Amino acid sequence: MDKKEDLKVKSGGKPKIIDNSCGCLIDEFIIENSPNERLCSVQEADFEVFIDPDVEKVSNQFYMKKETDGLPIIPPTQSRVNKFLKYTDLKPDEVIAILPPKRGTATVEKIAINSVMAGCLPTFMPVIQHTIKAVSHEKFNLPAINATTHPIAICTILNGPISHEIGINSNMGCLGPGNIANATIGRALRLCMINIAGAVPGIGDHATMGSPAKYSYCFGEAEDESPWESLHVDRGSNANESTITVIAAEAPHNVNDHRSKTAEDILDTIIHTAAVAGCNNSHVPGEILIIMGPEHAKTVYEDGWGKYDVKRYIHENTSVPVKLGDRGGRKMDKESITGGEVKLTRKPEDVVLVVAGGPGRHSMVAHGFGKSSESVTMPLKLEDGISLFTLEDLKK
Repeated sequence: MDKKEDLKVKSGGKPKIIDNSCGCLIDEFIIENSPNERLCSVQEADFEVFIDPDVEKVSNQFYMKKETDGLPIIPPTQSRVNKFLKYTDLKPDEVIAILPPKRGTATVEKIAINSVMAGCLPTFMPVIQHTIKAVSHEKFNLPAINATTHPIAICTILNGPISHEIGINSNMGCLGPGNIANATIGRALRLCMINIAGAVPGIGDHATMGSPAKYSYCFGEAEDESPWESLHVDRGSNANESTITVIAAEAPHNVNDHRSKTAEDILDTIIHTAAVAGCNNSHVPGEILIIMGPEHAKTVYEDGWGKYDVKRYIHENTSVPVKLGDRGGRKMDKESITGGEVKLTRKPEDVVLVVAGGPGRHSMVAHGFGKSSESVTMPLKLEDGISLFTLEDLKK
């Protein structure tokens, strides 16, 4: 095949070869579209792809233009993007958010394009769409999260029936590889940060070392395994509503406790894992994510502890010496200092507690961004404000 025969399209009912020199195969997928919001501004009519481009070639071209996370992508052809647009009740050119630092316009279509690139299934579209809206919330402070030298990532937690419908993993290996929803939803968010927000490492993303959590950081809460109310119920939603929660979090650190038989002993192990001087929480206290394994949660619950009891105990006992905490670089919050110690959280509610994982007496601690960011929980809703209970409501 000639080098110019990368894509064949229908135009006016007749096949036509697009010259690769027009740039529409790459640039027009990502950069600002034409006033008519078509993916290819060169052609007078919208086009239908019926022969795929060279996947390896396209993936490498995206990479060379700093439009990927370094991993191969799925070429975002119009036909693939259209499949995603079937799972939203919004128009393709509707703006979901303005994303810093570049202040890129995150339209429905652009979100779909990056979701295709990430390898998502079309059914994941409403989750990704709401996630983009959530991170744009003022209290989440995306400008700081994207620009900081700190290795903070965006963690997405799913609750409710749609998380089950799309097959999100909340059990064994939920923070690792092997599940397409966990892997690609988190990746789609990261590609949107790169291609829409402009958070390209070394350009709009200044993390000193970065973090593996920036590739993908997404999981579901194991609601059926939790002895307590789930995160979204804890935050005011009904159990039958579907929500996404975004929280600025570092990569998680394991808590290995196979011997403790009481709630207090397990929580003390968690506390001593969390109480480290080098985290942001040690000098600007704020939220911290505790992912408690089902076996630990069962022991704590059966010992008579409610969810708020757990959060309060962790809040009151997780601290570091002021001398160590004050090395973080920002001015210490004096109100958080008691008896020469600084607490990592400001209040019990700063302890974001979820249950997830499979068999094994392990939990996870993920430090936050301090008081610089507040997590956001957002129900999945249709344009008219009605809760989205099933993906069937979106089928077109």
